Amino acid sequence: PSELAVMASAMQVLLFPFRLVFKTLLFFAQIFLMLWAMHAAYEIRMYPIKDFGMIIHEFDPWFNYRAAEYMAEHGLAKFFKWYDYMSWYPIGRPIGTTIYPGMQMTAYGIREAMLRIPAFKSETPKWYALTLVKKTIGTMRKWGFESVPRIPKFIDYAPMSVNDICCMIPPWFGSIASLFTGLLTYEITRSMNAAVVATGIMAILPAHLMRSVGGEFDNECVAMAAISCTFWLWL
Repeated sequence: PSELAVMASAMQVLLFPFRLVFKTLLFFAQIFLMLWAMHAAYEIRMYPIKDFGMIIHEFDPWFNYRAAEYMAEHGLAKFFKWYDYMSWYPIGRPIGTTIYPGMQMTAYGIREAMLRIPAFKSETPKWYALTLVKKTIGTMRKWGFESVPRIPKFIDYAPMSVNDICCMIPPWFGSIASLFTGLLTYEITRSMNAAVVATGIMAILPAHLMRSVGGEFDNECVAMAAISCTFWLWL
């Protein structure tokens, strides 16, 4: 028995480096799949914008955009005192006290943050790790993985208009909702594989997708990300 125990211990020591390498590769593969699912969530929701441009779709999103535009032009204080005679004509409606303003405040906050960052254009850093990632992505695309995103040569930034922000919020928050669903799943199950699968499911879930495509500036596009984040932080 003592000889068997010694042999088992020796085998454990010999196999330890291989197990460590396997676990490391598995971890990076799981992270890659999670990031790819988030990218897929964004790309799927971008189809209306790619086809029709930065256009708000449907009736409620148009009203929500109008409210966000008013908030951006006049500020929070005037927004909550705003009585709109163009709504519920001819009676009018006190907009600031009869809607859920979280979505408009999100667009307003993003716009204010963007305005505080000056426009710039710079070349992507030539770090060794980033170069290695670029080569890996190039190889994957040659093998047929066309949906893997390229790393751009230049980073070009300029503040966006309120209309463009409202059009882009659904794709942005669709990815964020997918991420927090994966984190919530990991918090519950302690399984990285379950988290990856949950992120992928949330990215393509029709019930969420139909309310968070580009230009669909409605409550659900922000609310799902907020709910998932709240549950994850609560747990």
